[in-house]
Amino acid sequence: MVITLIQGDCFEEMPKLDAQSVDMVITSPPYNRKRNDKYNNHTDIKRDYVAFLEKSINECLRVCKGNVFFNLQKNTYNKKDVHKIMGIFSDKIIEVLIWKKSNPMPNPHLINAYEYILVLSENNKSLKANETYTLNHFTTPVYSGNPYKKIHRAVMHPKACAYMIDNFSKEGNTVLDPFMGLGTTGAVCKNRKRNFIGIELDKTYFDICEAGLK
Repeated sequence: MVITLIQGDCFEEMPKLDAQSVDMVITSPPYNRKRNDKYNNHTDIKRDYVAFLEKSINECLRVCKGNVFFNLQKNTYNKKDVHKIMGIFSDKIIEVLIWKKSNPMPNPHLINAYEYILVLSENNKSLKANETYTLNHFTTPVYSGNPYKKIHRAVMHPKACAYMIDNFSKEGNTVLDPFMGLGTTGAVCKNRKRNFIGIELDKTYFDICEAGLK
């Protein structure tokens, strides 16, 4: 099992990876929440979130010979952007998994109790689960076990990563997360004997990942 961690911009680092060099991509890009003017050095994220996502997905598809699992939260601020992305990649999306939250955050609008995980394939390769009977939805609580929530609140629940890795990859496969965050995907890969490549722009996040995964 090999763990490879890269500190840098995924748009600079992913082109260095060979085409179809990873078996699976699991990632959750930064939300377009309109609370700040930038996401670290991605100053264009607020100006054109759709272009940001489109570029991310295209590069994920290039490096992946299997399926790309791309987590998108449809919230009050970005629901139109999410719908646009689903339209742009309509011929690449082979499944939409539903991640339901058992204890969603209160909201003065409609409470958003689920997130999409778009499953994409460059060659329209069908999604095949390891088990015969696998549902296309799963439920977890909002992750409360994050010890770094003051630094990064939006951490994917380890059970969400485990659902995808357990059902749709095999021991020894290589999994890429180009928006590694605090390394949840990497930790699950390490526990399940999958090779892992993680890319993270933020130095604080990266240092936490490096300490936990190496």
